[in-house]
Amino acid sequence: MMIKVLSFLIPICLILSSFLVKKRQNKGDIVGGDISTPKSLWLVFAIGAWFFYPFLFYLTELNNDLKMVLNFHLISIWLRGIIELVMIYKLFNWSPRYGIAHNTFHSLGVLILFLMSIKTFQINAFSIFILLILVSFIFENLFAFLFFKVRGEEKHKVYFANDGPEWTFINKVTIFGNTICYGLLFLTSYNLNI
Repeated sequence: MMIKVLSFLIPICLILSSFLVKKRQNKGDIVGGDISTPKSLWLVFAIGAWFFYPFLFYLTELNNDLKMVLNFHLISIWLRGIIELVMIYKLFNWSPRYGIAHNTFHSLGVLILFLMSIKTFQINAFSIFILLILVSFIFENLFAFLFFKVRGEEKHKVYFANDGPEWTFINKVTIFGNTICYGLLFLTSYNLNI
């Protein structure tokens, strides 16, 4: 029961913490530049839903084939996270192109492994979570593409859309993505049997 409550608290805490992230990021001369509210909501969603929430599935009765999908996801996303942090905050050479390449590889890997692992398709927390991963990576690729069009190559230390007029369309698309992805995260929690 405690884990079930935790599964609902995670998305709620993500939403609330996004306001702290925005306040901290917008304090001044921080790598990444100022961040808008939709983008801070997306950033904490990505960190929480991709890096930490999946560990809840190890507490469920997930079969070994599906654990292989989960292991692939976690290894791939944690490696990317470490590499991206170094490139953003140490080397200052992260490009949205790298994210798009990883997101595409990751999504294909998750989808192929998931389809190979299921005997019969069932709508349950794990299948909803896989849908969440695939949908959120599609949005992430879209955001990266749109971001790259606005930012270009020359602004290497700008990693976030802010509230400026050039980011209005991206922020509107991000609101749409946040609504769908947070909804899928809550739906995953609702169906999680622990």
